[in-house]
Amino acid sequence: MNRYLCRFLRYGVAALLFGLAHASVAVAADSGNASSVWQPAPYTLGQGLYFPGTGLRIGGYADFNFYDVQGTKTSYNVHDFSLFLTQDIGAQWQLFTEIDAANPVTSRGRTDVDDAELDVERLYVDYHANPYVNFRFGKFLTPVGEWNLVHADPLTWTISRPLSTSAAFALHATGAMMFGTLPVHGNDLDYWVFADDTKNLRIGDDQDNAYTNFGTTETLQNNFRQAVGGRVLYHLFGDSLSVGASALSYELESPRDKYFLSGLDFSWTTHYIDFTGEAIYRSSTDRRPDERGGFVQTEIPLWRRFYLIERYERYRSSTPEQTSTIRTTAINFKPIEGIVLKIEYRDGNHNLLLAPTGWLASAAILF
Repeated sequence: MNRYLCRFLRYGVAALLFGLAHASVAVAADSGNASSVWQPAPYTLGQGLYFPGTGLRIGGYADFNFYDVQGTKTSYNVHDFSLFLTQDIGAQWQLFTEIDAANPVTSRGRTDVDDAELDVERLYVDYHANPYVNFRFGKFLTPVGEWNLVHADPLTWTISRPLSTSAAFALHATGAMMFGTLPVHGNDLDYWVFADDTKNLRIGDDQDNAYTNFGTTETLQNNFRQAVGGRVLYHLFGDSLSVGASALSYELESPRDKYFLSGLDFSWTTHYIDFTGEAIYRSSTDRRPDERGGFVQTEIPLWRRFYLIERYERYRSSTPEQTSTIRTTAINFKPIEGIVLKIEYRDGNHNLLLAPTGWLASAAILF
């Protein structure tokens, strides 16, 4: 398929989705008084601003970070400023858009750094057929493990991201997905099945970095060309235990090769401590070394909204070819709903290239 047709398809999909949203708002405005149509519901921080008359919700998040890690100057930055737009289109369709301004403000030492990016993080339309089957079309987060589906700073326990949640696969997919929840033996089974064709249907120009931790010297990027796969998540014991499994077959743009990935994840909530973990294994059709690794994390409530986070991870990467172990200790404080303050210390062995030792802190707001 030539590049002109690919570009037409890419921007045509975006125009169609925005057109559906505009048509929905226009119909709502025609059906009643304009002032009542745009009357917002009572606002709660972290829940977005909702206009019932139009079915439109506006929200997002922002975070300010501080880093003092090995091998680089002390840095401050606004890491993300993301805007969420959700538009109901009739009773069964819903449009979601996330526009992300990454690193709009960065200061390293006494120098301002210009590495800002503006991109379409997500853009998709959902069709809710029934309680068990839903369809998604557009650009969405790749359903591998739990972390990648809730990666926004206000929703994660730590600032740094485990290597196994980004290093081996693309963080985004563009194509179609079927998902839902099924009753199985008295418990819920969540599922996601997707097909990606980013090669022909790319939306936006972002690059999925394999290594996302601040201070890394590696710039490897994982972007799908094509992929198929899915994830299941089974809930047990009144949802106190969840066990998930993922499987993907895909081709990356760089390093160009075909891969197969399998993964496991779990979340276990007790009265006094919570446990989460993920692990992945990736093989390739070439002679490229396999990648494998994972992490185990505990979340311990200390007092009211104070939590102590401990994480141990080990990861065998193929580029660079090394085994890294990383230990993270963090404090997570949620003074009010929608605001999260974090501080953490990270160290390890053979971690300088991928997650260097040092201190990190952040203040994040979900609005």
